Amino acid sequence: MKRIYILAAFFLTAFTACKKYLATEPESFLPPASYYQGSNLINALAAIYSPLGSFNGSIYNEYVSNTLACNDETFYGGAGRQASGFPQAVYDYDYSSSGVNNIWKLCYSGIERANELLSYVDPKDPSVDVQAAYGEALFLRAYYHFLLVSNFGDVPLKLTPTTSPEGLQIARTPTIAVYEQIVNDMKAAENKVFPITKFNYASRVSKSAIDGILARVYLYMAGYPLNGGKAGATAMYDSSRTYSQKVINSGLHSLNPSYSQIFINNAADTYDVKESIWEVDYSGNDATAIRSGSNLGSANGIQFTATNVLPGSINQVWQDSGYCYGFIYVNQKLYNLYDSCDARRDWNIANFTLGVSTTTFPYVTRNPISNTAVFSYNRNNAKWRRNYETIIPKGKNISSINFPILRYADVLLMFAEADLQLNGGSCTPAGIAAVNAVRERGYGLTAATAPLKSLTLTSGGSGYNATIVSNYNNASIADVNLGNWLGCASTITGSTVTAVKLTSGGKGFTPASAATIYLGSPWTSNTTYTVNKQVINNGNLYTVTTAGNSTTTPPTQTSGASSAAVTGAVFTYAGVAATASGTLLTAADVDKTAITLKDIQDERARELCYEGTRKADLVRWNIFYSTMLDVYNQMNAWSSYATNTKANAITGYSNVASAPQYKHLLLPIPSSEMSVNKNMTQNPGW
Repeated sequence: MKRIYILAAFFLTAFTACKKYLATEPESFLPPASYYQGSNLINALAAIYSPLGSFNGSIYNEYVSNTLACNDETFYGGAGRQASGFPQAVYDYDYSSSGVNNIWKLCYSGIERANELLSYVDPKDPSVDVQAAYGEALFLRAYYHFLLVSNFGDVPLKLTPTTSPEGLQIARTPTIAVYEQIVNDMKAAENKVFPITKFNYASRVSKSAIDGILARVYLYMAGYPLNGGKAGATAMYDSSRTYSQKVINSGLHSLNPSYSQIFINNAADTYDVKESIWEVDYSGNDATAIRSGSNLGSANGIQFTATNVLPGSINQVWQDSGYCYGFIYVNQKLYNLYDSCDARRDWNIANFTLGVSTTTFPYVTRNPISNTAVFSYNRNNAKWRRNYETIIPKGKNISSINFPILRYADVLLMFAEADLQLNGGSCTPAGIAAVNAVRERGYGLTAATAPLKSLTLTSGGSGYNATIVSNYNNASIADVNLGNWLGCASTITGSTVTAVKLTSGGKGFTPASAATIYLGSPWTSNTTYTVNKQVINNGNLYTVTTAGNSTTTPPTQTSGASSAAVTGAVFTYAGVAATASGTLLTAADVDKTAITLKDIQDERARELCYEGTRKADLVRWNIFYSTMLDVYNQMNAWSSYATNTKANAITGYSNVASAPQYKHLLLPIPSSEMSVNKNMTQNPGW
């Protein structure tokens, strides 16, 4: 299913392998014009896509996980990492930094390949396949220019293939002119490419993808620093609303009822083209010959606390969870944007780390991070979870998780933002409905199920140990029991629960399931239980008195202990389980009746965090510096030390706060360009 990127990998590998033959006299020669025909055309097209997701330093590996890792959502963390890690992740780069150079090189590599195809393919060819390839190449050339201009400002506009060294001596084109060409190319491509219904996957550019990205481009043009250019911001917002409305009105897209399922699909190589409109399609593991791997879930995922030497079968450990370094941490500002009933919080922000048992299968253990009054800056980005990957064995350093460049939720929020700006700062009913649709899905509201709004103790039970922190918090590593995930803090007097407080609304509750909620961790089969662990089953509470691996037979006795021969671990009856009843959240609790720009800004963070748009959003809203300074002040006042130290966590924000306000709005023009292009000039501050 990784069609376009696997083709790209094979194409580029074959091209590299042929270099040793270049010194020989060819017996035959295929002219370029003949090459861009028939079955070869898809190979050439695949090569244009390749910089988005190639294995070695692809744009979205570099761009999202490193260069844009520090914003008001996340920071690059872990003890000592700032000194030896990626300088571009903490605003410590300069024009010679590899990450900055890689983004520039990869974008212009994609542009050059697109220009080659466009120069040899007849735009009037009647073949729908040729027209689609031409349109995709045209759009991708524009998209690479879009990444460049939004990150570097004025950049050379490159519309023809390079035929001589002199062709590299191109001066910077004003930003507005680059954007105008981007819009022209994308509009020209719109009616050439296939509709998304042509494919059952999202890795090729479709009409929906072009319309959605055009809505994004116009929002960037409307905001800072262009402020709409000659046409004015109002015209840009109007165009953004028009193109987002096209995607909405197409009837081809809708929100996946489950927020978490979007990212499970990314990992499992399952395509939902209703929600995920355009993806970078990754593939392979550490061992495959052709690799187009991602660092989603590997560099920026839930930290695996084991060392390189793992007990038991190393493949079994990685099949259970997949390894992750946990480079990217979440800051307090993002965490505080969610309330306890918003199901996105506990999916996007890890409430556990992963470790390894040194004894028996399944080896991987989940170590809960408790909800406390003081945020400890020890929580990872958890949006992409490696346990859902289907390629086995899972590579340690790379994953096969796809990256969503454009989702339908983003289209709805862009529509609402443009709608608000066109109506004097107040959304029309259509704009409000778009935001509320995203919010309702984020909270887990469907026609049949909902999260909990409140929790009331109905029976204190008996036999509890000193503390009980959560219910369903120790679900299996595959999250199979998280449909009704519930977090609650409890007060215990003696062995009886005397108070309970809801800390997470969970999801998937029906009126019947919310009527009686047992407080404790449910018994599960094939699970390693340690002594003094407590579980509930069938309304009863049990304490593990002999450690072991549970069988498929649960404890059911109402006195005494179970038999190890029957239940594996020995479960001793401790009493009846405490119960609570829940009140379900409704749309009226979630929906907003009026929308402000701040509402949209916050909703974009809650919904789209880690998806590569946040810094650009802050820049176009002209609040990047002030926001980073606010986060710096918040983190500088932090006194709770856990996985990170203040000095490590605050590095990126400190670097921004101590530099001129304009410096980090743009990346520096890289040394690779400055050294060969005598017509190139540098950005201010670099």
